Amino acid sequence: MSENKIQSSVLGASGEHLILSHLLRLNFIAGKAPDNTKDYDLIVLNKDGTTSSPIQVKTTSQTSGWVLSKKHETPIKDLIFCFVYMDLNSNFNEIFVVDSKTVANFVKLGHQIWLKIPGQKGQKHNDSDMRRLERVAHKNIYKIQNYEKYLNETEIEYLKNYQENWIEKYKDNWQVLKK
Repeated sequence: MSENKIQSSVLGASGEHLILSHLLRLNFIAGKAPDNTKDYDLIVLNKDGTTSSPIQVKTTSQTSGWVLSKKHETPIKDLIFCFVYMDLNSNFNEIFVVDSKTVANFVKLGHQIWLKIPGQKGQKHNDSDMRRLERVAHKNIYKIQNYEKYLNETEIEYLKNYQENWIEKYKDNWQVLKK
């Protein structure tokens, strides 16, 4: 199967069903939220039904990361993100289970840095509502000579913390859900 032949809505539905399957296998009570529910796709309850968490599923077939938006800069209480990578040419997939606060921090600071640093041709970046959660934060930043001069301490620390494999600690991180 070629990557170009799957609709994004089908890819998204595939990711949601994959997450549902995992949740049920892990002994959670889980189901799809009604269509067009704001901010989440699934709802999960512990076995006793005493705690619940809304889940937003983001699915991609691109190895670099996931597309988000400006609204993801604001954490939502108890929201859990499941970032799904699906290799469309095999059965391989990865699931990263991340809390909303971590996602908001990554997205907000990452976009802030992107706006501050010049583009590949030295141009200023234009603001938009698009955001990205990537496996490597600003992987090309080291190609910009003296990139540190554009950034504050917090932003430089962010770049150190979100380099290669930062997301691996969230792989199959189902314990973040309340049991």
